[in-house]
Amino acid sequence: MLKLFRKIRQRLLEQNKVTQYLTYAIGEIFLVVVGILIALQFNNWNENQKKLKIKQRYVENLIVDITKDTIQLNQQLEVNYGYKQNIDSTFTFINLLTPNLDTLLFHIKNTSNNGLRVMNTYNDNTFNILISSGNIDLFSNEFTNDLMELSRLQKAEKNVSELNSVYFLEIQNTYQSEYYNPLHLKNPQLKNILWENKKAKHAISQFINMKQQQLHTVNRYLELTTIVLKKSEEILEQLKNSKNL
Repeated sequence: MLKLFRKIRQRLLEQNKVTQYLTYAIGEIFLVVVGILIALQFNNWNENQKKLKIKQRYVENLIVDITKDTIQLNQQLEVNYGYKQNIDSTFTFINLLTPNLDTLLFHIKNTSNNGLRVMNTYNDNTFNILISSGNIDLFSNEFTNDLMELSRLQKAEKNVSELNSVYFLEIQNTYQSEYYNPLHLKNPQLKNILWENKKAKHAISQFINMKQQQLHTVNRYLELTTIVLKKSEEILEQLKNSKNL
């Protein structure tokens, strides 16, 4: 093709047809430019196709991660609603009980001092890779903001739950170091010995303080985890419908 163009130019010059030569040269330049533009467009199309494939893989991985999170969060919420119900029942009993230290102390001695399950483990590997690789730019600003907001909510929940949990465990350990839980002991004589000479008022106040912190920790967990779950479900719906991505 190049040889043909060269022969045509040479023939026009030899025949002293300058006007025709210039017209031909301009046409040749035009064809070259058009060829370059077509090549660039094709290259851009290839790049866009590659980006779409990469984006689709991220979408699929995000669906897997967030689906796992929603399953875990629903299970954890159910567990902690059970904790809350038990703690509320304890306070209902205490508040309705006619002040009688012996009766209240007996109830406390026979109440299980359950711990906590307020630590969520989020599946954020795909999100972290998106951020570190810069591929977060594959998604729209609106969807990117949604992902960033979900990450912020997750971190806030984890920080609050961890701080509350640490504080509760400190109170619980202090209480249990002085007032043993007899439910784990099968020897009735030993149960009674462990509670001999214990001051009822102090034991009751310490128990109530422990339960109040436990209730606060559970309530805050339920509140913040519900917010995270709602945002997770919203994003999951967008991913499945490929909406605003």
